Amino acid sequence: MAPSRLNKRRRLTDRNSNIQSQGAPPSQRNGDTRYYDPDQDAEERRRVRRELRDLNRALNDSRGEFMQSGNDGLFRTVEKANEIFVQVKQTSDATIDSRLLVNAADLSHKKTAQLALGDASAGLDVDEFVSKCISFMRRGPTNDTGTPRGTQGRRGRPRQSQRDPYASDEDEGDAMNWDYLGQMACFPHNARPVVSGWLLGPLSVQKRVRAMTQRQAREAIDPELAVKPTELQQQDLGQQDSVNLTTTCSYINKLLGETQQNRERKAERKLADVENPTDDQIQQVFDECGIADDGGIPLFAFCIDPDSFGQSVENLFHVSFLVRDGTVGISTDSRQLPTLHPAKPYAPSEAQRQGIQKHQAVFSLDYETWEQLIQVFNIKKPIIPHREEIEGETGMSWV
Repeated sequence: MAPSRLNKRRRLTDRNSNIQSQGAPPSQRNGDTRYYDPDQDAEERRRVRRELRDLNRALNDSRGEFMQSGNDGLFRTVEKANEIFVQVKQTSDATIDSRLLVNAADLSHKKTAQLALGDASAGLDVDEFVSKCISFMRRGPTNDTGTPRGTQGRRGRPRQSQRDPYASDEDEGDAMNWDYLGQMACFPHNARPVVSGWLLGPLSVQKRVRAMTQRQAREAIDPELAVKPTELQQQDLGQQDSVNLTTTCSYINKLLGETQQNRERKAERKLADVENPTDDQIQQVFDECGIADDGGIPLFAFCIDPDSFGQSVENLFHVSFLVRDGTVGISTDSRQLPTLHPAKPYAPSEAQRQGIQKHQAVFSLDYETWEQLIQVFNIKKPIIPHREEIEGETGMSWV
């Protein structure tokens, strides 16, 4: 190839990354915003909050008017609140509506209690009812001679000879015949059956039978069923070193660098055979070679293991440690898909001088998403080799 042609062709690693130009689309842009819209117009929010506050203020100022019988102010207030609530799309605005609803419910409860117990204008007069009950109990049952009947009457009303003619009614104590009130008010409306006065307790008693327990001899331990503890050998310790976190992360970091270099060279060889390739042709070559247009390796294609969901999660876990240490960088390609790039960590003093800060992100992967990623990226073979599952040895018998 001529030198001029080599100068015109840019290396894959020199292509400008769109890290700075990436931007998440506004949330809920294409979603349902009937109930929640974080991008609601600020002027509309101020108007809704102002209307809710005015309605709440009017409810507090008209409590006495709304408590009157036949007034439908509460009903109209709730209807107006429902009309305004349709335009509420933020949780902070909904708290104002909820406060208005609580005040309306409290006022409705008080109005209902007033209708049930009555007040000075209508309903049951509680003071008059208590006054008549006191008058009824003080009068008590009398016979033809004007003396109380029975012991209850004598206990309920004090004898005239023992009363001080100059004492007022307030000094008499409890001179009300409560037994007479209970007899006249409760007994005529009591639905219990008439029984003898001496019949106390249940009609039938079932004697409790004590359950006899049978003692059993202690079960003897069979020596042949004893389990022998597992003895660790030198080769077992070697297996633990192979699954060590540091060793695994170092291997994945080395594998990422080798994979990027091999796929980059492969893409350059294919593009060398095409004269003046278009962007579509370049993107097609990148897809065939398994490399992103920013020179990185796609994150999902690198970490997803089509044969094991658990090891896919472990691969993402190991990559997160490499990103934290700065040996691997994360970027996005033109399709806004995450890509991995080998990197060199900055020294603490250099990072502080350049103002480099760490940012934390949380990524979740469930089983359904794992299956969809395998189909979308057409992953047939994992880049990170599948690790054999290590099963613990079960105990062996002593004999």
